[in-house]
Amino acid sequence: MSHCPKLKVICAAVALLTGVVAPGIAEAAKPTVSTRVINTATYVALGDSYSSGEGLPGPKPDQWLSTLGVPWSSTDRCDRSALAYPSLVANDEGNASNYRFVACSGAVTGSTADASPYTSGATSLLLGRRGGESSQLKALTSDTKVVSVTVGGDDLGFVKVLAACVGLMVNVGPLHRFFSSRAPGASAAKCNSDLAQSKTIATSGAGTVPSLEGALVDTYTKILDAAPNATLYVLNYPQFFSVSKVSTFCPLTGAIKFGPASVNLGVGPSQLTDINELEIDLNADIASAVQQVIETLGTGRIEVVDVNSLTRSLGQTCNTKTSSRSIINGVILSLPNSTAALYGDCFKKGGLIPNCSGALSAAESNIVAKGSVHPKPAGQALMAKALESAIQGSASLG
Repeated sequence: MSHCPKLKVICAAVALLTGVVAPGIAEAAKPTVSTRVINTATYVALGDSYSSGEGLPGPKPDQWLSTLGVPWSSTDRCDRSALAYPSLVANDEGNASNYRFVACSGAVTGSTADASPYTSGATSLLLGRRGGESSQLKALTSDTKVVSVTVGGDDLGFVKVLAACVGLMVNVGPLHRFFSSRAPGASAAKCNSDLAQSKTIATSGAGTVPSLEGALVDTYTKILDAAPNATLYVLNYPQFFSVSKVSTFCPLTGAIKFGPASVNLGVGPSQLTDINELEIDLNADIASAVQQVIETLGTGRIEVVDVNSLTRSLGQTCNTKTSSRSIINGVILSLPNSTAALYGDCFKKGGLIPNCSGALSAAESNIVAKGSVHPKPAGQALMAKALESAIQGSASLG
């Protein structure tokens, strides 16, 4: 007899990735309430890489999920995973019409209220067509009953800002020296410029352009218009750093060995503070936009799912000995070539002072794996639990 007849999507996802149903993993991924809440509803999952499950692939390295939630080999770069929270929550009972999974890695709102430099090169627009990706709104109909979304992080260029600010800690025996914003593709000038730009977008009111708050109000309103009988559950972002201060350095990788020396990638005290503040602004914009939509439309069909408050102690710890406990990945190098490439580019003159040429770039992901700074399976499972709890709460009130 199956150990999880009512959670077959979760169990299938674990089986796909491991070849067996591991009881511990299955239990960790198990939502807190019954999946029958949306079993008879039409569920559509919108959003960016935090919804698509970037970094958590299917049974083969190139096998992800289609918009119908079934495995396929794709080059669309949306990277939809069987372990993403929408997949864990959905229980379509073999009927693909009950579940549409259109979240796409790199998606931005596509709203004219946020015409920022970060959105111009985005691979997917939630509100519009970009390249081979249709507007995510096209998945919504009057039959849709449940919609979930995470969006806004890419509108602020959150990952790109982090990449611009990453520095290198060089270790030789007991000696350690931190070089701020000196990783490939990073610089102090770019870090400061990108942080200032993102801060402006995040703190500008809904009546200015660009404004993340305004873009989110526009996005949520259009989602509700396209799905007039649905409730929209807006997930905010899980906590990235669980520490507010460090004395000299916050490592985001383990030690990378270069002969007698080793190097860690990470951020310094001021960058840690700035990135923490940017995430606070991001989640504040989400909460404010939802409240504005509630008041403007006079509707109760939208609510925030507060993932952040559940994860404040589960982010990156700035300690290589405890970072494995985090539900968020640090920077993952795309081994086996990244280490040699990093050394050759930054230490090519044979010294221990980094002088990266710019040929490599963390922001362009040519040495960094795409799952960097994204939720691990445990993080996606927690997001699934939070969403199911919110859906159950709405059902009980109805």
